[in-house]
Amino acid sequence: MLSEIGETFVNLRPHPAHAAHEQFDIIVIGGGVYGLMIGLEAGRAGLRAAIVERNQIGGATSANWFRILHGGLRYLQTLDIPRLRESITERRWFLRNFPDLVHPMGFLMPLYGGKMRHPAVFRAAFALDAVLTLDRNAGLSPDSVLARGRVLSASDVRKTCSQIRPDGLLGGALWNDAVAEDGVALVAALRTRAEASGATVVEQAEALALETDRGSVTAVKVRRPQGYEEELRGPVVVNAAGPWCAELAARFDRPVPELFRPSLAFNLVLDLPPPAPLGLAVSPPDKTDPTLFLYPVRGGTFAGTWHTSWHEGPDPVHPPQADIDAFLEALNLSVPTLGATRGHISKIHAGLLPAKEAGTAKLSVREIILDHGTTGGPIGLYTVSGVKFTTARRVAANLVKRVLASRRIAAAPDVAE
Repeated sequence: MLSEIGETFVNLRPHPAHAAHEQFDIIVIGGGVYGLMIGLEAGRAGLRAAIVERNQIGGATSANWFRILHGGLRYLQTLDIPRLRESITERRWFLRNFPDLVHPMGFLMPLYGGKMRHPAVFRAAFALDAVLTLDRNAGLSPDSVLARGRVLSASDVRKTCSQIRPDGLLGGALWNDAVAEDGVALVAALRTRAEASGATVVEQAEALALETDRGSVTAVKVRRPQGYEEELRGPVVVNAAGPWCAELAARFDRPVPELFRPSLAFNLVLDLPPPAPLGLAVSPPDKTDPTLFLYPVRGGTFAGTWHTSWHEGPDPVHPPQADIDAFLEALNLSVPTLGATRGHISKIHAGLLPAKEAGTAKLSVREIILDHGTTGGPIGLYTVSGVKFTTARRVAANLVKRVLASRRIAAAPDVAE
């Protein structure tokens, strides 16, 4: 593969109006972060990709995420080292490739005791993390370097953030993660990178039907504005439609409900001064769940993420007022001097995430890559259901490898892995 830093691409992008006359290697349905990353990784493998989006690129869940590219510290609780390493690698990729949009930020978790919130536990966790992530800063510019985590005394925590609840405070865990404060700009930069790798982006095009010949994918029929229909031709189609991937899989093949059982997640931008000059990871008294994050953004405070069950309605992605109030109450209990009210909400970022069980807020923890051809469906049809923004590129790279291994298309001979 090309190196993570200093990539240079030749722009091979044909005009989208000519897309129906092109023969693509891979057609991606869905223009969120997963669709963009698949288009990018396809181009890096020398493949001609089309990214088809029925609305605007990055306009749904990918426009409303929490903007923190986590390094996977929480996976140490279960000693899930592979997932920790995946997160470290992908966080570093973002820091290397978008240093103007992604930067380090310190996060402080006040520790009040309990099974996993004790200073001794975090000292051990940070010591292990330091060993397992020795390469976390490899190739990064000085401005992007992430300091190793450390434990602060209770007095140092109070000096850093006077609004922290003082009763029972034992100390604090301080670590660095990466933040993309302008999430829309980052998605736009990913689009530019995908196009520079050779991907064609086709917006305002709804995928209607899959075309096959003797059981193998040959094209996708799409509807353009004013009802105009056309075919985009290619032997591989990837359904990366995010919250709509199960619906699209049912249309193109058969119902597979486990691909996406929706839950609702939302973040708030508060017109309030941030309670600390760095990010906070806090919980209401006598609780360790949920962990709520607050960090400074453009003079205000970004707060998230609140998870709740999802129910269909006239505006199915807008959080119910009861959940907004519950979120505000949890924030105020966690940081008593915050005083957040409905009137302080300047923006709500809401989207749908995959749940383990229908009607719950228990999130799926692993992505799904389904090769429909291996289960009797159309040969050349794949569905990707992702769970994290941070690791979307890695999932995309694995998908492209599987496509190449199927031998339906071949990598360009001059592209090295």
